[in-house]
Amino acid sequence: MHAAQFPVSTPMMILWAVLLLAGVFLFIHFLNLQLRKNRRNVILAVFGLLLIGGAAVHVVMLSLSTHTATDGNWIQLCLISLVAGLEMFVGRTFIFDDIYAAVVFHMPGLLLAYLTIFTLILCFSFVMVFQILPRKFRDRIWLRTHGKKAAEAGKNHIFLGINPQTKALARSILKEDDRDGRLILIDFPDREQVHKEISLGDVLSNLMSRRKEKTLEEELGSDRFVLLKGLQTARLAPWLNNPRTSIYLLSEDEDENMERLEMISGAGDIPAKIFCLVDRKNGFNGLYSGLQNRIRLIDTHYLAFQDIKFNRPDLHPVHFVDIARGKDGCPLGYVKDGFHAMIVGFGETGQEALGFLYEFGTFVGKDRNRIPLSISVYDPDMDLRKGQYLGTHPGLRDDPSLKWSDAKVGSERFWEDFVRDIRDINYIIVATNSDSFNIETAVSLLQSAAREGKDLSEFVILAREKAPSEASRSILDYYNRSYCPNGRPVICSFGGWDRIWQPDVISGKGLKEQASRFFDAYQRATGQSGSWDERRDALMADPANRLRNNMELMRKQGHELECCAHVHTKLQLASPEVREAARLIPDILEPGQTELYPERGKIYDSLEYLAIGENLRKCASLLVSGYRKGEKDELRQRTLNLRSYEENGELYRHFDWITVKTSLL
Repeated sequence: MHAAQFPVSTPMMILWAVLLLAGVFLFIHFLNLQLRKNRRNVILAVFGLLLIGGAAVHVVMLSLSTHTATDGNWIQLCLISLVAGLEMFVGRTFIFDDIYAAVVFHMPGLLLAYLTIFTLILCFSFVMVFQILPRKFRDRIWLRTHGKKAAEAGKNHIFLGINPQTKALARSILKEDDRDGRLILIDFPDREQVHKEISLGDVLSNLMSRRKEKTLEEELGSDRFVLLKGLQTARLAPWLNNPRTSIYLLSEDEDENMERLEMISGAGDIPAKIFCLVDRKNGFNGLYSGLQNRIRLIDTHYLAFQDIKFNRPDLHPVHFVDIARGKDGCPLGYVKDGFHAMIVGFGETGQEALGFLYEFGTFVGKDRNRIPLSISVYDPDMDLRKGQYLGTHPGLRDDPSLKWSDAKVGSERFWEDFVRDIRDINYIIVATNSDSFNIETAVSLLQSAAREGKDLSEFVILAREKAPSEASRSILDYYNRSYCPNGRPVICSFGGWDRIWQPDVISGKGLKEQASRFFDAYQRATGQSGSWDERRDALMADPANRLRNNMELMRKQGHELECCAHVHTKLQLASPEVREAARLIPDILEPGQTELYPERGKIYDSLEYLAIGENLRKCASLLVSGYRKGEKDELRQRTLNLRSYEENGELYRHFDWITVKTSLL
């Protein structure tokens, strides 16, 4: 085989080179556009076309060569060419041989086609390598670039792991007008968290990362975030050392949260705040000291009822009892009939439900004693769960207001109890682990109550639904329209991710200002000074027992938060005249003063009913928090505050009046 003159003019080659160069730029732009739009099928189609084109050119080259003995075996020839086409993506072999063959056989069109396909293949490989493979490197470049600004003004929110809770809270944060802040979502593809070397798993994960970013952008309703792959803590150091950084561990797998929490604790004393989702709090106590109490343990069961307390006052039990009223229709400060409730499911949510109802369902009767409270709890595993619960809440062991049953929902015994008590029941909470079962049970209870002639005007059924769906909303809307009087819904879902994962609920940001009002009123009543923060610093300054100090601080602040949430109950029980008269309650009790309000009568009586009710609520709150009466000991949860209104001295009764005054102003 001898080489011959190649009949291609110079202008033709220049024109082809210019067109090829322009085509290369357009081709790279096209590939990047498809990647940004997550059109994986288009990318796959381009790959297939280039592979087939490269293989076809090589088939022609081999068929022209006298050194290739095909003997009619085109299948073998095509397979060899397919391998050669794949190798063209890395530019390894057959390249110069094919170019030489095209020149020898005087086929300029084939040469140009070969060079064009080969160039496009190299461009495809270049884009895939620099846009997909080195995701870790791109993340590290982002961290290096923005790490210098991590301590500047603006909040930083770092989510370790992506799940429904993460997305719900991120959506809430992005709604805030905080353009200076950064939202960093770190995706851990597996439990090992960090890969030492790039592997096939990394490549496949990165192939999907563009789609995940686009999906997250759609779900969060914003592109104001960055998605990073699993990283070592050291690379987050600029953010961890910023007190305006919040770190969120929101996986429902507690072991996963524990692993990542230990990973953070290895960074030493960091000022960043850490919010960790957990149900079993005892396992995390050992990490408090290492992280200087920067951890806030949260659980969805507690948050569900925090949402009701602070954001849904229309669902407080006071709306579902018979309030005593005078001839003018104004409330007299006490309740005529008791509060009767029912809880279905006594897991973590059911136990939080019991605490909420026990505290917020405590009312005063005309005789100035607590109205009989009745809470019936149903769970098939009642023996086990009741024992565990009463073991940590010993003050409730002999409480006659609590009734326990292991009757299964839907069983004959369950429905017999329900029909027997339905006339008195005001409040039902369905709190099993299944959203669909909760909705179905709530609907069945509503239908049964209607069949028994229950007055639905003072009746409510709450169904726990973590992930509300359009189907469940349609079901609830249908049955509420069918059964509810005056358009007020009887069945309400609560505890959904779209409600409880709010920055204010998680951090308590909006609650501190309200609760500090009560703290300031107590300070004035005792003639003391000092702010909320100063009290915290004073309590935590004693290094002897930081855990005990922290528990005492949480109890005191929790009391003020509950006072704030209970305002709506007092407002329902107080007439406008009583609210106006509350202003006359003295802030500081003078020595020897025996009456907190100068003129006895109906208004004085109403204020005293409210003060007695406040004392009952405070005692109920302590009981459902696990406290017992005894010498003060926070670690053993003993307190002196479990005393009746009459047993309290003049000063402590004055505190109850101050709480009432602060609530009504």
